[in-house]
Amino acid sequence: MGPEGGIAVSVKTEETVAHAPSGAALARASALNLLARLTSGAATFGLAVLTTNVLDTHDRGIYAILTTWVGIGAMVITGGTTVLAADLIHHRHGERTLHGATTAIAAGSALVLLPLSVAIALAASGVTLAALVLTAALTVLVTYSGFEMAIAQAHGNILVVSATDIAMALFPLIATVAAAVLLEPTVTTLVGAWTAGAFVTAAVQFVAALGNGSHLFLRARHAAASIMRRSARVALANGTSLLCARIDVLVVAVVLSASAAGVYSIPVALAANLLLLSRSLLTASYRSIMTAPDDQVAGRLSTAVRHSVIVVVVGGGMSIPVVAVASGFVFGDAYADIWEPYSLLVLASACICVVEVLRHFLLTRVERQNEFVLVVTAMLIVNGALAAAGAAAFGLVGAAASTTITYALAAFALVAICARMLGSSMRELAVPRVSDLISYWRVLRSLLGRKRPPATIFPK
Repeated sequence: MGPEGGIAVSVKTEETVAHAPSGAALARASALNLLARLTSGAATFGLAVLTTNVLDTHDRGIYAILTTWVGIGAMVITGGTTVLAADLIHHRHGERTLHGATTAIAAGSALVLLPLSVAIALAASGVTLAALVLTAALTVLVTYSGFEMAIAQAHGNILVVSATDIAMALFPLIATVAAAVLLEPTVTTLVGAWTAGAFVTAAVQFVAALGNGSHLFLRARHAAASIMRRSARVALANGTSLLCARIDVLVVAVVLSASAAGVYSIPVALAANLLLLSRSLLTASYRSIMTAPDDQVAGRLSTAVRHSVIVVVVGGGMSIPVVAVASGFVFGDAYADIWEPYSLLVLASACICVVEVLRHFLLTRVERQNEFVLVVTAMLIVNGALAAAGAAAFGLVGAAASTTITYALAAFALVAICARMLGSSMRELAVPRVSDLISYWRVLRSLLGRKRPPATIFPK
């Protein structure tokens, strides 16, 4: 069936259908991407530590708000990555055309965002024009890198995805450290440093893409326009989704203070890093799910969902005592109690990782957008209302509780939608099994003892 109903018919040629990876293959691919994501997460963590120590809590709050808007802007524009990936997987456009389309999309984004940042600067107070222009430029660079990474992921090129992920975090960290040491560490200076670091990654990607068709920029404009037009609802949903993920920070700034938002932004960032665990598994299994025969997609998707929940819950649970003991020492006395909201946000991350996996299935595999748009719109409304009430009554813990409740409801809704599409039960699709846990034990024994090959995790 087509995009508006049922499961899209998969192409069952040997060249286009990815076989379900063995446990060993999945483990290798996941480990490679996990290493990259952990490196990226460490760089992001280092950036958080640096900014909390060189900025006061008020400026850290402003910095968090600006970078939140970068994330929202990039998420809105990169809604087109799901359509781009679908075009590549379903052979609507060639890779050379899509490389050119990413350049056209980035250029178009710059033409909109840069003048918009100037207009906002004229109307706003408390933030410099330079900071807003740099924020717009950073959004464009992150957008371009995101589209190029989507092409690599659609091809199943884990190495390129992993290298890009590292570069997008490591270069900004290096540039920010240099700026903090050599220049006066203001919000404008640090945002500018992040922009400079992002430029390095985007420039390398652009040069690498030149040989693959970025010179088709003019001819790719029509493909770029088509991608953005068809992804309009996804772009809206992505922006809404990220705004939902950060609305508790913004609400804390309004209900409590910018300083409180600066403190709260740290447990939010730490909880977001837990998704590196589930995303590494998703990256490794992405192409296999997207190109699976119809009778196998439910099993492959279920495996990705269940194991995503396991790695986030286990990793998050192990990190809670570490955050409780070390947060005050690492970030400063103002952050000593962030483990309380963080504990709740661990559960929120376990729920949102389910949403992330099912999002790709809905938007790329079956190309159904309406359901996702409705769910994330409801998420934004619910999280905004709960965050306002929770922050006013219980402070940062109340804001964290609002996010956890919202994500749990969203995960439940998407599991119900996808289970119905696949003719599966919600339990089969999303609830981890004892056999899942046993497979990790067998893999661990194999790695430690080298006596047997890793257990198969993905179904054959």
